[in-house]
Amino acid sequence: MLHASALSISIIQIISTIFTIVGFWYFDFTLTNLIIVFIGYFLYSGIGVSLMMHRYWTHKSFEFKNNLIKCIFSLFAILAGRGSPLGWVYVHRLHHSFSDTEKDPHDPATKHWRIFFPHLIKYGEKIDKRIIKDMLYKEHLYVNKYYILFLLVWSLILFLISFELLYFFYIVPLFLTFLSLDLFVFLTHRYGYRNFNTKDNSRNNWFISLILWGEGWHNNHHNNPRNFSTKVKWWEFDLTSSIIRLIKK
Repeated sequence: MLHASALSISIIQIISTIFTIVGFWYFDFTLTNLIIVFIGYFLYSGIGVSLMMHRYWTHKSFEFKNNLIKCIFSLFAILAGRGSPLGWVYVHRLHHSFSDTEKDPHDPATKHWRIFFPHLIKYGEKIDKRIIKDMLYKEHLYVNKYYILFLLVWSLILFLISFELLYFFYIVPLFLTFLSLDLFVFLTHRYGYRNFNTKDNSRNNWFISLILWGEGWHNNHHNNPRNFSTKVKWWEFDLTSSIIRLIKK
């Protein structure tokens, strides 16, 4: 199931890219529409991927004090287009275990073709369920099985309201989410500075932190993955951790 999900994610990435480009000739990028794009991008990439997929599900770095907020945030994680929580967590935990080696599922040094498809894993590769054993409960299994259906239903709801809303609140933000995360994979193990002498090539990259809500302080994160904050130096702003402080127990 995880392999099929990975292929579907790549198709979603291609479709969102094509529709975003075509939309430039069809829609007006007014200030209101740009604000809608920004809100959508923040919800999917910031709340969905950075906060939920990465810091909550993958690293268990905090716990919610309110289950309603957890459910709402989980929805944006699912709708972010980067795969089910099971698939995302599996790949990212592999990355931490085998960072910058041939076993790293999205190492830019050895797998150049995965720069724009870092979520892919080899077809036929055996899934080690021990890596995600803490995630194997019915809710995640259900989402993993019907993952694409969630995205289609959300797209249909937005389309029925307005095709323009679908474009600016979902298609473009999805394209930006894919683009920023692919740049993250490519840049944060190649360019930047290091606060810690970790065993991998992780770097702190200010540009990635700017566009991904603090995720770019990657060397800090690899030094202490269980810390919900990536900030070490006073000027290393981490918006995601600021939000977490408001919602965690």
